[in-house]
Amino acid sequence: MALGAAVREAFRIDCRRRASIDELLDASARPKDEDCLERHLGFGNALTAREVSQMYAGTALESKAEAAFFVLKLSAALLEYGQNTVDAELMLKKVSHSLGLRHAHFNLSARSAQISFGAGPAHLLNCKMELLIDKLLDVSSLAKHVARHSDIDATQALRALDEIVDRPLPYGWFVQLLNLECVCSWAALAAFMGSWQDMAAAALITPFCLLTQLFCKRFGLANLELVLCSIVVGVVTPLVWKHIVEVPLCHVPVLWGCAMLLYLPGCELIYGAYEVKFGSVVNGAAQLMAALVRCMIMGIGLTIGWQVFGRNAAEAATDGKLGAIASMVPAEPCEGSMGPPWQFVFGVLNFPMLFHCFFSLNMRLADMPSAFVVAYPSLFAFMALNSLGTFPGYVTDAIGIFIAGNLASAIELFQGTPVCVSVVPMIIILAPGWPSVRSVLESMQKSAIPSVAVSNFWTDLAMSGASYAVGLSLALGIWRAWNHRGHREAPAPDRQLGTEKFPGSDAEKSPESASTWDNESGVADLEGGPLEHGASPSGAASR
Repeated sequence: MALGAAVREAFRIDCRRRASIDELLDASARPKDEDCLERHLGFGNALTAREVSQMYAGTALESKAEAAFFVLKLSAALLEYGQNTVDAELMLKKVSHSLGLRHAHFNLSARSAQISFGAGPAHLLNCKMELLIDKLLDVSSLAKHVARHSDIDATQALRALDEIVDRPLPYGWFVQLLNLECVCSWAALAAFMGSWQDMAAAALITPFCLLTQLFCKRFGLANLELVLCSIVVGVVTPLVWKHIVEVPLCHVPVLWGCAMLLYLPGCELIYGAYEVKFGSVVNGAAQLMAALVRCMIMGIGLTIGWQVFGRNAAEAATDGKLGAIASMVPAEPCEGSMGPPWQFVFGVLNFPMLFHCFFSLNMRLADMPSAFVVAYPSLFAFMALNSLGTFPGYVTDAIGIFIAGNLASAIELFQGTPVCVSVVPMIIILAPGWPSVRSVLESMQKSAIPSVAVSNFWTDLAMSGASYAVGLSLALGIWRAWNHRGHREAPAPDRQLGTEKFPGSDAEKSPESASTWDNESGVADLEGGPLEHGASPSGAASR
């Protein structure tokens, strides 16, 4: 009986639509009970509603303790499910204003959140940035609803948030694992323009990376996950390449790139530059530096693992020389096309690639069509420009994400789907961190092979993120200016909350962002204008 339940859970696919926010709030409309005060904030924080209520006892905010607890939990949920810190701070300020928590202060980062309301106590929360699209959609919708309705009951909103947090993901763990395998395998063709043989080899290597990932999570080794996965991929890749699926040496970067696709920096690059542009300098710079260190760790891990079965594997390419010079991880891909023509890859093969990519991000079936309408034509246009060589590479990157940002903003306007839901899958397929990892490997080869040409991987990394961020910012800025064209009158006194500066906070905005983002925030204007949602990380994709 227990075995049957475990199997059903592993293969579970929830095809139901997500409940609307009104339905969640109606289901949460019940009298307040004592158990509500004992609920924990969650997300690694043991703080309870009762403790928050005691903190505000005897203060001017005593009657707003429940609202304060809701905002604290909403802050952790937004970051946990994939919102970037810039848009999350703006969204939370407007939610706080709607609940009567004026003078709210937020300083959010990838690992922690510092929050205070007026003269109340400061709250320091633990948090981490993941990417769960199913829950991000509902949490963002709830935040927009609360920001739009100032008469919302905080207890009812908190119960709705609890319902979203406690709800299981739409797919069982085995279904999720199978889709990750499919994404990494299809990436050989759809992301790295490799061959069918590369796809077969990637399908053999990827399970070892996924099993290592599960092992790390099962035994509390999350901090070693990236290192161990890199080493395992470095161990397995030469075995598959030399003994199972024999491909030319220049195809090997595609093999390890597919297996490590989940760890390649993507959203960190884009949203790092994005946050720096809009005033969150510390958070943005931290994400860019984290992406750089991740590339270095991946390069070192791959090289360590390669020494097990890849010793002297490149003997033929080094004219018979042995030792370190023939034992480096291949980093230079083949010149020109390695597989099917790009028209077939991006016109046909992107259908299964995007489908499995949406699945792996925990996107429900009902939410996939709108994301597909954005990602599919944007990727095709990007590859067409890239193949024709019409523009410089970084300009093509900006144009590709600019097209996606415009389509995603149109979908958001008419359907309410956040921009990130559509853009993040495209970022995963573009894999902007792959060239940087190759540059790291080439830098390691420089000591043994002086003739190797090494590109500046820090410059490449930062420029890739900046080019994508410019295209995304332009698209979002145009649509938000259009959507708010009827709301350009002088702001009411309360509107000044949107442009307050908080000394010492990373959320302190530059003059440009203060004037721009007050009308371009992720939720309603304080006067009740149209709702919009800004770009969101990654998770993603990136995470």
